[in-house]
Amino acid sequence: MGYTLKSMIDLSKILTKNKKGWLAFTPTSWKLIAKGRTLKEVLEKAKKRGVRDPSILKAAPIENLLVG
Repeated sequence: MGYTLKSMIDLSKILTKNKKGWLAFTPTSWKLIAKGRTLKEVLEKAKKRGVRDPSILKAAPIENLLVG
């Protein structure tokens, strides 16, 4: 699957505000729907918001972020 600049999502604003814990996003639009200290907590919050299969990200300080 190829990615274009239009399909790439800038999460830098979210990651600078959320430096630790877990984040849950809607699977299609990457809208932040839940955050918490544990993965279990975030999955429960997402489920309460009606998203059963969210995209999950472990937050870390943006200066420590490495994508490869």
